Amino acid sequence: MNITKIIEEELGQELERAGFQPDFSERDVWPYQREKDGARQVITVITGRCSRKALKVLFDTNAYGQGAREFRNFVPEEDVKHQEFWRYKSEEELRTILKEFKRLILAYGLKCLDAMSKPTTDAVPTEEMERYLYLNHEKLYEEYRVKLQTQGKSAEEVIEIINQTMDQNTGKSFENVKDLLVGLAALYGHTISWGNRGNWVWDEKNKRCWLENILGTDQEASLLTCIFPDWDTRRKYGRLTGGGLLYRYHIILVYYYNDHPEEKKLN
Repeated sequence: MNITKIIEEELGQELERAGFQPDFSERDVWPYQREKDGARQVITVITGRCSRKALKVLFDTNAYGQGAREFRNFVPEEDVKHQEFWRYKSEEELRTILKEFKRLILAYGLKCLDAMSKPTTDAVPTEEMERYLYLNHEKLYEEYRVKLQTQGKSAEEVIEIINQTMDQNTGKSFENVKDLLVGLAALYGHTISWGNRGNWVWDEKNKRCWLENILGTDQEASLLTCIFPDWDTRRKYGRLTGGGLLYRYHIILVYYYNDHPEEKKLN
């Protein structure tokens, strides 16, 4: 059974009429994408984790703060709300499922994608901010470690100071606090890499500054997308939910001490 050919016949032709183009480069994944109103919209058919004869559809965009969704997240029909993977045993059943996918996409999915094409917040890192951080991270680090008096403090203590600084600035607009957040990102990056044990790189494709090989591990961090959501969550909810900056640092330490178990014994 040629699944790709059947997907193209039952679903792909309709998506292409709506401006989507196939981008099949991986096995068992069939993405269609288009550009609309400055956003990249993607509809992807994927197979099940345990069975290739099970499918579902993911909807995603590159709008900041948006996460992938599937039919059960937004389709109001009762029998769809509880359906994750759709299973089939024959080509006929596969074609029936794909026809249902097409109906649901046209009825609900395209509208959902349009709603997902808008950022969830105004606290969005721009290319200008990312590039400024990349080019000036050392200068910003020196400036903010003096400004926040972090010299001689442990990484955990510095991260707590960063958290406190964000807490103290939740009442301000993003426009008035964005420069501070970029500075905190530089301070955080140098702190978790113990000053200089990491590579600051520029991702030309995504226009983003990354810190890679942190402490010599395979861990990496996009600093502005660490700092900005943490501040934004505090602004919206008055507190941070989830792991946060300290949790991210502790994850890096797990990888570091796995490579250097003798140092863990000393600590």
